[in-house]
Order: sequence, then structure tokens, then C-alpha cells
Amino acid sequence: MTVGNNEGQMVLIMEQMRMAMSGVCDALSVTSVVSSGDPSMEPLDIEITSTTSLAVVSVEGSINGNLMVALLQGASPDITTSEGLVEEFASAVDAMSQVLDSEIGAPSAASGAPTVAPDVSVPLIVDGAVVGAVLLFLAPAAEPASEEPAEPVAAAPAATPAAPAAPAAPAAPAASAAPSAPASALSGLGTMKQMDALASVQMEVTIEVGRTSLPIGQLLQLQPGQIVELDREVGSPLDMFINGTLLAHGEIVVVDDQFGFRVTSVVTTD
Repeated sequence: MTVGNNEGQMVLIMEQMRMAMSGVCDALSVTSVVSSGDPSMEPLDIEITSTTSLAVVSVEGSINGNLMVALLQGASPDITTSEGLVEEFASAVDAMSQVLDSEIGAPSAASGAPTVAPDVSVPLIVDGAVVGAVLLFLAPAAEPASEEPAEPVAAAPAATPAAPAAPAAPAAPAASAAPSAPASALSGLGTMKQMDALASVQMEVTIEVGRTSLPIGQLLQLQPGQIVELDREVGSPLDMFINGTLLAHGEIVVVDDQFGFRVTSVVTTD
């Protein structure tokens, strides 16, 4: 259980998830009718791989965290990519926002299996078979303020997220419904959870063979067949740049009649 969410809060969250799933199922235009199973705090026995269609939204309000919809490969002939799932999922956001009493961000495509276990899992079922899942990764709840502080102190940071596989001890039941967690709680989500939403972002990769400087006059006189000498010796490692930032060194290889780049070392910054 995510830090700061007691048993009463988890029961409420799971009931909200149960009611919101009809909107998700209605949005998926697959050949057969999609239904949802019961929400569970136990991981589902399904394998999410890099070929699974994944869509992610941020949720902030009565529920705070990230919500991921996963559709297994081959589950639907109509939805074969994460981008296609995003388009289908977008029509469910408004209906879900009302049920979850939360602001839900615009869906974005993701790739790769989640790096941490979800806090709540809801199976998606077609003809009795699990074809996907809705996974909720909760942000840590805000710590309650001390009623009688001995002296002024700096605001406590958001609680560090705990791995869902190792539940924290339940907090004492709240006397009333818990207020919505502030934005700082949402920003406290573990970095690994946030990375899932960025996994499909395209980056420009450049392999640099070498560099040199030439006066403009010489550049204007360049002719076909002329050789320009570079600043790198034969056999020296080449550089890989990601969006202009040096990331790795390596060497050129040939893969199926095409050039490739074998990484020999990765640049680290301390």
C-alpha cells in the first residue's frame, strides 16, 4: 500500500476505480465486448511487454497518481499501437474524471513494461479471457500536520514512495473523508513511475565521426572528390550524441547491409 493511504482510503479508491471502468470499457472499440474485473491490490498474472499497447494519464484530486491502460498484443485488431489506444482512451477521460472526482490529464502513449508494481490493478476481459488491464500507481498521501508543534519548523517533504510489493502498516482510520492531496504529493511520485510516460518520446541520435574547422573561402571552393581531413585518428572511438548531448562512445558495424553503432562505453556525469 502506498505510504499515507490507510485501509479506509484504499477501499474508497478501489470503489471509485470499479465505477470508472465502464467508461474505459465503452471507449475501447474492439470487436468483442470488453468488461472489467474486480479491482485488486495484488499484481495481475499478465505479461506486459514492449509490444503491449500502453496509454498513460496523470490523475490529481480525490485520487493522485498515474493511471495506465494496457492492451495485450493481439487483443484487438482495431487497436494495435499505443497511439491507437491513446485515441480510444481519450474519449473515456471526461466520464472517468466525474467518477474519480479528479482532474485527469490528456492520455499519452508509453512503451515498455512498468518498472514498479501498481497499487491497484483492474483486469480487462473479453469472452472470459484477460486481454489487458488498467493499472493505478498512487502518489504518496500527504503527511498530517502536527496539532501542537513545539517550535516553528520547515515544511516536511512529501513521503518517499514505497514499493507496492511491501505494504506499509495501515494508518489509523481517519475520522472523516481525507482531503485531496496537494500537488506536491503528486510530484513526489517515484521517478521510475514517471519514466513510463516518457518511454515513447522520440530523441534525435547523432553519430559523429569527427570534426574540423575550415575558412569560408575554402568551403566555397569544395569540389566532388576533395578530401577533408578530420580531427580523429583511425581506430579512435566515435561519439554518440542525444539531442546534442554526448551520451556514449563506440564503433561502426555493419548490420544486414546497413551501418550500425556498437556502444563501447557510456558517458556518466558525477
